[in-house]
Amino acid sequence: MDVVGIGALNVDHLYEVSSLNFNTMTLATGSKMYGSEETFHELLAELESSGKLVGRSGGGSAANTVYAMSKMGYRTAFLGVMGTDDEGEFIESSMDNVDLSRVKRHGRSGKCISLLTENDRSLLILPNSNDLFSYTEEDIDFLNSSRFIHMGSFSADSALASQKALMEYLDDAVDLSFSPGELYARRGINQLKPILERTRILFLNSNELELLTSRDLRDGAKILLDIGPKVVVCTCGENGSLIVSRNIEMFIPAKRTIVRDTTGAGDVFAGAFLAGYIDGATLEECGKLGSAAAALSVASYGREGYPDDMFIRRFARAL
Repeated sequence: MDVVGIGALNVDHLYEVSSLNFNTMTLATGSKMYGSEETFHELLAELESSGKLVGRSGGGSAANTVYAMSKMGYRTAFLGVMGTDDEGEFIESSMDNVDLSRVKRHGRSGKCISLLTENDRSLLILPNSNDLFSYTEEDIDFLNSSRFIHMGSFSADSALASQKALMEYLDDAVDLSFSPGELYARRGINQLKPILERTRILFLNSNELELLTSRDLRDGAKILLDIGPKVVVCTCGENGSLIVSRNIEMFIPAKRTIVRDTTGAGDVFAGAFLAGYIDGATLEECGKLGSAAAALSVASYGREGYPDDMFIRRFARAL
């Protein structure tokens, strides 16, 4: 495999809304919250009258990245947990061409409500079976046969503990990329240190970097480089992205595009960046590839606009 992903597997319900103030709750712009079954279904019921359902999609940060790479023609697989319910069947169908042979099936699948406002998106997540993540000796052998492992986040403490313990069993030849997301960023560096020490490429956005390090972008990136990552990639939405390594610090401008749904834009950026990295592109070329891929993804809802293998070929010819 080129890349094996580890992280949450969800069904995303995409709603356009004019406000994030609901009878059941108020969400902050750009926030990610975890809720109960009751809260989740209360919000769904309210959205029947106050929101516009624009689609349903497979979701989960690492799952989005791995699916994007699969669509671009790379050999991918995934480790995670999905339910034995209808949502599990939908998740499976949404990961077309990704090897799901190591995905376990338990209980109810993870779900997410993605609320799309004019300028941003906010998420309410019901983790369900994602909280049951663990791995076997056979899973370790499978991971060690891949070139890259791309790791996302979970909500449960036990799942994070499993991810940290896994670091001890990875072969030196296997590279790790890591997208901690807001939830893990709030835990702080000390809780993530075993993973950060093993990470080659760290992907996060500007808010997550500041949450994780309590520093601005450049100072925070340098702190993280001292811990372990060889490359820190910080996406800043329409303001572009910052790429920092020991020898390089560069800014990559964002591509202008129509914005319909920013959900997963950073995940697609990571997928295209990894695609370039695996193929031997420079960090600048990887950043430009990520920026172009993210621009395609936000112009459509869910995974509809994810780039394909033709995108990679056209980009390579343009270099």
